[in-house]
Amino acid sequence: MALTRGLLGGFVLAALALVLLAGPPAQAGEAKKVLIKSVKEVGAKVILMDGSEWSIPNPEDQELVYEWLPFQTVAIKNGKVLVNLYRGDIVDARMTKKPTEVAKAQAGAPAYSASAVQQGGSSPAAGGRLVVPEDLVNRLDKILKRMEDLEFGLKSVEMRLLRLERMAGVGP
Repeated sequence: MALTRGLLGGFVLAALALVLLAGPPAQAGEAKKVLIKSVKEVGAKVILMDGSEWSIPNPEDQELVYEWLPFQTVAIKNGKVLVNLYRGDIVDARMTKKPTEVAKAQAGAPAYSASAVQQGGSSPAAGGRLVVPEDLVNRLDKILKRMEDLEFGLKSVEMRLLRLERMAGVGP
């Protein structure tokens, strides 16, 4: 009886150790976050930075996707849905090419880090990071925002032009 109880206790401890080592169970609703590399074919195809390619079958979703910009973050949910975290758009998608290996940074290329931004004047780069003055970062952010606004305006005009071409029976 004592031997059976000892064996049972040993099995319980071994099972508990395996459960603890395995960690928490993966949730089905977890989303992988990836940056957009490019949008092609008037929103019908999205290429992400991890090398994966996604087709967007719904024409209404393609109109939304066409306005997505590179370096915006997309969450991939259940391998079927793309969510643009910057704009809030949610579209159905189908993976046409699996992710490839993540490209490694080039050895000689400087790496910008937000933590490397310093108050005041410039100082030499430290630890392989490029140190950028805060006022320069703010000016560059304003320039990038303006460029995004201009690109958004151009894409809107292009979408309207495509609609007019379709209505007239000319073009793609």
